[in-house]
Formats: sequence, C-alpha cells, structure tokens
Amino acid sequence: MADERTPPDVREGVRSGIYAALTRDVEMRGGRTARLLTAAGIVGIVGAVGLTLLVSGHPFGHHPSWHISVFSAVWAGLLVVTLAIAFLRVRTPALPLARSAYVGLIGLGVAGICGALCPDPHFLVWWSSTGVGGTLAERGGLALSALCFGLVASLFVAAIAAFITLGDSRRAPIRPLLPAAMLLLLLAPGVALQSVGASWGVFVGWLLGTATGTYAGVASGMRARALLG
Repeated sequence: MADERTPPDVREGVRSGIYAALTRDVEMRGGRTARLLTAAGIVGIVGAVGLTLLVSGHPFGHHPSWHISVFSAVWAGLLVVTLAIAFLRVRTPALPLARSAYVGLIGLGVAGICGALCPDPHFLVWWSSTGVGGTLAERGGLALSALCFGLVASLFVAAIAAFITLGDSRRAPIRPLLPAAMLLLLLAPGVALQSVGASWGVFVGWLLGTATGTYAGVASGMRARALLG
C-alpha cells in the first residue's frame, strides 16, 4: 500500500539523494584520510631525520656500525605509525588511541630536547658523574642507578606531555596506562641504544624505571592539569 501511494519518481529521487550523499561522504572522508596520511608521512620523515641526527651524535666507538641504522629505522617506523594514529584520530570506545599517541609524540619531543641539551651523549655517564647518580652506583650498583635515572627522567617528560595534551575537560576522562604505554614504546629504542655495551641488568633496570616513570608522570600531569581547571 505504501508503495502504491508513493509516486515512482519520488522514490527514485529519494534513492538517488541518499546514494549521492553517501558517495559524497565517502569521497570527502577518502580525501581527508589521504591528506592526513600524507601529512603524517611528511611529519614522520622530518621527525625521523631529526631522530637520526640525534642518534648520529652518539659516539659509536664501541658500537657495531649497524646500530645507527637499526635504531634509526625502528624509531622512524614507530614515529610514523604513531603520527598516523594521532592525525587520523584513531580510537575505539574503550581505547583513546589518538589522545594517547599525542602524549607519546610530545613526550618524545621533550625527551629529544633534553637529550640534545645533555652535556654527555652517554646519559648514564653523565648521571653517574652527579652526586645522586654516583652515590647510587657506588652503593647499589649501576643497574639501580640506571633504574632511578629512567624513573626521574621519564617522570619529568611524561608529566609535561600529559599536562599539555590531556587537559581538555570536555572530553571523556582517560586512564594513564595507555598514554604511558605509547610514550614508553617511543622511548624504548633510546633506552636500548644507550644500554648497548652495558649489562642486561642496566638495560632492564633503565627500562623498568622508564615504565614506572611514564605511568607516574602521566598520572601526575593529568592530576596537575585537573587541579588547575
């Protein structure tokens, strides 16, 4: 009965309008996705070049020659993927991936600036020359000193990144675990590179301290931003 009351030209017009709207939406989304992917690729290339330059400043006298290539490639791949997640605003109902990716990217940038400003490209050597780092190394070993360094450094970096990124109260609240994991993933190649030539205990301690510091830093940054409104 409904079909008999609706003229064929009206039904065809509605069908054509719906089809045209869907086609236009797909084209716009496809174009937007292409532009964002292109932007992510460009920014990723620039960031990868910056990371390569940062790594190339590391003295490789006691390193195999392929280390700079491997670590730069791993960093570049992680950076491009993280940028794509952030630019495309990838998310699920349970996982705010894009917001977490922004925390990782900003944290990596802050860590890169700190690394470039460090007076010694071997961060543990510089840390061991300080009063706190030297005392920890003497009393608890280099692994404990590396753990504390990773904790302090990542706590500072993660707190800044979370304070800048996760302060929009209009959005749904986010738990610290995923942003901290994103940041840890981007910092891990640097920890591995700096640990080459040291013991496995130093690497594990440094990575464990970094993991703890990123979580505590993200939580602290979010809390500080919430207190400031």
